[in-house]
Amino acid sequence: MTLEPADDLDPDIRQFQRRLAAGYATHAALDRVPLAEARRIVEAVRAPLTQGGPVMAERRDIELAPDGLPALRLRVHRPDGAPTLPALVYLHGGGWVYFSLDTHDRLMREYAARSGRVVIGVAYAQAPEHRFPVALQQVLAVLRWLRAAPDALGADRARIALGGDSVGANLALAAAMVLRDAGEADALHGLLLNYGVYSDDDESESFRRFDGPLYTLGRDEMLGFWQGYLRNEADRQNPRAQPLRCDLSGLPPALLVVAECDVLRDSSLQLGAALRAYGNTPNLQRYAGATHSFLEAMSFAALSVRALDDSADWLRQLTPGATT
Repeated sequence: MTLEPADDLDPDIRQFQRRLAAGYATHAALDRVPLAEARRIVEAVRAPLTQGGPVMAERRDIELAPDGLPALRLRVHRPDGAPTLPALVYLHGGGWVYFSLDTHDRLMREYAARSGRVVIGVAYAQAPEHRFPVALQQVLAVLRWLRAAPDALGADRARIALGGDSVGANLALAAAMVLRDAGEADALHGLLLNYGVYSDDDESESFRRFDGPLYTLGRDEMLGFWQGYLRNEADRQNPRAQPLRCDLSGLPPALLVVAECDVLRDSSLQLGAALRAYGNTPNLQRYAGATHSFLEAMSFAALSVRALDDSADWLRQLTPGATT
């Protein structure tokens, strides 16, 4: 009798991976259709994951037109009617190419309900139409606008955290470094970094171990994202594109959410080690059996719910003005 090899994914997360694979299998391959159609497919496959979840006291979209940059949309999720709340500005993943405020709507509502923060999602300009550093510049414009006019969204300017998943975590970390270098380190009091990508190194052990169709992100896919995001070799060497190449001192407290069965696992572990080398004390939360994007399985995966609760607890404990 031949025994099946043990599955390294949590059973609910394996179900999540299979649901995504089955959803994409009903459509043409993303690399064989025009980009607009590929984005439509991604939205359709992800749509069931956004259903249900907390109901907000307020949920609205607003437009922002930063000087010299493409206009963008923000989505505000307010969990209760308090006039002023601490804030979490959130940047969705998707390889700088895919996903949206809609694909991450439930995730942002969950953070709002669990942490008691007003969550502000940012629909930054996407690649390849808008390459580095446009999205980063937009994120910085949003943060500076929010600091200058916090009453517009009822956010406490002393308690603004910045978060994101995958490439959203990349943008969040890069934005924090730019603010630090501009003498605005007090603009943020925390960084929530979910299974982020912080360099283009794809020779790590996690890339070798978790590449392929049994998981939710692969080497070739990540390579394509980098190619679409960066303009040239100079961008590839820019620490604002690859934050692991930068001085990481003087940054706000950071929570690193690490999916153990993710090609990007080692990127987060390397970031944690680099932050510690610069005297920071990151909170590293590692989730065995989790793959990339696992937080999106919150409607049926206990592991995802636990990670959300852990992050919400950390956000509630943040104090204003802290840096490490």
